Amino acid sequence: MMQPRPNSLAEVAARAESLERFGRELADWLHTLRALGSRPALAAAIADAPVLLVGRFPEGSLADATLAAYADLLAGRIGIAPPAWCLEPERIAPEPWFANAGPRGRLLALRDSPPAFKRRNLFSSAPDLPVCLRAGRPAVSAEQRRGKNAERQRRFQQRRRELVRSLTGSTSASSP
Repeated sequence: MMQPRPNSLAEVAARAESLERFGRELADWLHTLRALGSRPALAAAIADAPVLLVGRFPEGSLADATLAAYADLLAGRIGIAPPAWCLEPERIAPEPWFANAGPRGRLLALRDSPPAFKRRNLFSSAPDLPVCLRAGRPAVSAEQRRGKNAERQRRFQQRRRELVRSLTGSTSASSP
């Protein structure tokens, strides 16, 4: 049975039992971000504090720093304050980590890493963060639309009853 993609960084951490699984879950979460277009939905994806992974697998401190870096980067991109959990000292890699091997790769990573990653001792080229805020109202569920339509219809019918009463000169109350 396939699990749905994680909707938050907290879900990514909850599902990760190894660095490999963490990487897959993080990639799935990044894919989930593509579908989110409103600031509240994106903020909800980083709001809850993920469990610390430092004790779960050997590279857990790297995973903790990565989660905090992505939360900080996303918060900056959508113009909100980063969640408090991503500023905790436990969310900083104990030693610098470079995605690219070799002296040239390290120099490029030092230059190109976003500040949110540098603050957590993570150095790589600019990470993929597929965020696109869409103009307009956030999407609402079908149930919410039905409720609003029903309320709009009740108001319309009430106005019609009042109009009929005023035209007929009737002062008696009519039933709905």
